[in-house]
Amino acid sequence: MGRETAWKKHRRVWTAGILLALVCLFAGCGKASEDKVTITMVHGWGGIEADHAAMRKIYEEFQVENPDIELRLISMPGREEMLRKVEDMIMVGDIPDIVNFEGMGYNQTYDFMVRNDMLIDVMPYLAEDEELASSIPGSNLNAWTTEDGELYNVAAVLSLSGGYWYNEEILEQAGIDELPGTWDGFMEMCGKIERWSEAEGAGVKPHKVTSEGYLYFADHILADFEGGLNWSVQEHKVIVDDDDMERVLEQLQEIYSYSSPDEVNYTYRDETSLFNDGKIAIYINGVWGAPMIREDLHVKYALLPSASGTAVSCESACMGYVLGKSGAAKKEEASVRFLKYMLSEEVQTRILEETEQIPANPQVPLANYSAEKPRMYQAASLVLNAERKLDTPENMWGVEQKEKFTDNIMEVLEGRMPAGRLIEYLQNDSGKT
Repeated sequence: MGRETAWKKHRRVWTAGILLALVCLFAGCGKASEDKVTITMVHGWGGIEADHAAMRKIYEEFQVENPDIELRLISMPGREEMLRKVEDMIMVGDIPDIVNFEGMGYNQTYDFMVRNDMLIDVMPYLAEDEELASSIPGSNLNAWTTEDGELYNVAAVLSLSGGYWYNEEILEQAGIDELPGTWDGFMEMCGKIERWSEAEGAGVKPHKVTSEGYLYFADHILADFEGGLNWSVQEHKVIVDDDDMERVLEQLQEIYSYSSPDEVNYTYRDETSLFNDGKIAIYINGVWGAPMIREDLHVKYALLPSASGTAVSCESACMGYVLGKSGAAKKEEASVRFLKYMLSEEVQTRILEETEQIPANPQVPLANYSAEKPRMYQAASLVLNAERKLDTPENMWGVEQKEKFTDNIMEVLEGRMPAGRLIEYLQNDSGKT
């Protein structure tokens, strides 16, 4: 009886100890949970492509390096889906802590967030953090700093474009031994490819450009048209006189004559497939197109021509990361830490190596990859060393303008819509009366 009583007493003490330990444990977990801040990010890297998976892994590893922050990712498969998600969240008052607009231009959603004081001004953080400030390129500051000296958008990659990839073997077989620097030379090159293909029964077209590709053509023609054109960019909208826009469309019509009729829903993916299959000699895309091209093809990058023969390219910091203003100091500080992480040399190097996007941080040297990634390096060097730099269409054209152009340009080029109607559309969206 005495032994049983002692055992029961011992068990009560043991049980009480366990309960006390559990209470302490849960109390500690509760405190840790209170100390951990959760931030939400919406992004468009939710697809199945390798670069999408690589970007998601980079995002996820931020949390490993920052255990006091929980990063809740809302992954959308593309930009349009991402925009709709952000708009839905804003409508219900649930502003994301971070939005990745990467690669887009000035848009209504961003404008709405700025006008309604929903975004953090990054400038005060740059003044306090030299390391963060040095990781942001001048092109980002020049394009996105407001008249009041505020900065709401920071790009983690640069958009380098203004040219085309070409199949060296096709050009050689077509008898092209020198790349054209002018539009007349470009047309002559297309004619040679077409005549060679017909003579050999090769089934190769000079090119088959997407509607977005024709927008890049339009920018180059506007920038360096022989005799000059009366146009300007005002508040991310292109203003062009009617007669001058008609001259641009005439030039595009001549380029289109070496293509083939448009297909419904024809996209850059279709253009990429045609180029990889050797069905087109010229592939209109930016430097970022390098990893999408078959490794066994002999290809190089060339700049689009100009009337004067001047080397013109597109180098831009388009939209990137914006940070939502929550009013909660810890959440906002966590969001800035995420931005600093994405711009760090280590992460910027990973972005270059794993996705072949061009890092925005000027301290990451591209020359280190001349042997490892020769295509990317050759194309990037060509764009960066051009005599004249333009903004990409995403930064120049208003969203509505761009949509009107890309939605209707093929109908104009195929003769199913008068050029004047497209010009009228572009006028209305530019604010011209």
